[in-house]
Amino acid sequence: MLRFYRTYTTPFKEKIPTFVEVFFLRVPLFKRFLRFFGRYIYSEITLRDSQKLNTITKQHKKILWVQWVDSYLGDSLMDLSSRILLKDKEIDLLTKENVANIYQNDTIFRHIFTDPKQCASNQYDLLIIDSYRQRSLKVLTKDLLQLPHISLYGYYNVDDFNRLYFSFFHINKLTGCHYNQQQIEQIAKPLLPISKQDKIAISSLNLPDNFIAIVIGSASVDRNFNKWDVIVDAIFTQDIVENIVLIGAKNAKIEARKIQRKHPNKIIDTTGRCSFNQTAQIIKKSNLLVCADGGLLHAANAVLTPVVALFYHIEPTTRLIKINKSIALMGKNNMGHIQSDTIIEKIQLLQKDSEWEMKQEKPIN
Repeated sequence: MLRFYRTYTTPFKEKIPTFVEVFFLRVPLFKRFLRFFGRYIYSEITLRDSQKLNTITKQHKKILWVQWVDSYLGDSLMDLSSRILLKDKEIDLLTKENVANIYQNDTIFRHIFTDPKQCASNQYDLLIIDSYRQRSLKVLTKDLLQLPHISLYGYYNVDDFNRLYFSFFHINKLTGCHYNQQQIEQIAKPLLPISKQDKIAISSLNLPDNFIAIVIGSASVDRNFNKWDVIVDAIFTQDIVENIVLIGAKNAKIEARKIQRKHPNKIIDTTGRCSFNQTAQIIKKSNLLVCADGGLLHAANAVLTPVVALFYHIEPTTRLIKINKSIALMGKNNMGHIQSDTIIEKIQLLQKDSEWEMKQEKPIN
């Protein structure tokens, strides 16, 4: 009846990078069951007037997608990018304010809401809920909770898994399995709108034609790499590329300025100056991105720019995608343990690939 296996079993047949055994070792069975049981009881009561569906049909023309729990930009991109499989529908998004901005000017989401009271239930045929967590359900109005619904993750509760592939495979199953695994893996990537205004803003920066982008700073201490100055020095000493563009949030400005002062004619510092979507446009124009695990890694995947990505406790296959050239480096206890020489070696490898491709793209006179 309770079907506890749903907390660790995916609702589709395809295999994705997921590390269930590691999660089992870390979290005792009894604790996992209590968490599931609490969510089960709460969701059954809260959604008692809502029909739970196992398919999305042609009759579901107007959909409200609710993504409320996970407010990291990278997680949001991975969860919501499967909307490309629903492009024949009219879809609105309800999400948190800090996430909503990156979906402005989206070609699939018609309206972006940050307040559940803005959503009129009579405008929708179906509700897509991110999960059955209390935080996801308690924000919804009584009227919205009466709509038929499907849940993207349901009771699935594993820390380390590839959310992008999970989302694509599940939506593919819900819509009738029109694509096989290989076809999904060829189209699955983060879907990030870059508006005409974003492109104009970045064009005005007059960036060089040939540069590497490096993300400075991090949203959390455990994802911060503190030797970017060493990496930048080595890139210029070894003549890997003539220019570097530093990108990142405002909290990286002090570090970025310190790095730029050493190479004022070769480095352009854009930290804190651009929106997330504008920064994605910078990454798109670059030869490759060098970064620690974070939101801009997913922006690189969105625009298919090769990445040298640093990790230490998260398995890289849960973040990387098959259709984008990526090299992952793992630190033993933290990212600081990753050797600078190793990072430079991987940068050189991807830079050479980029230069070769640029030559192939040049028109024949």
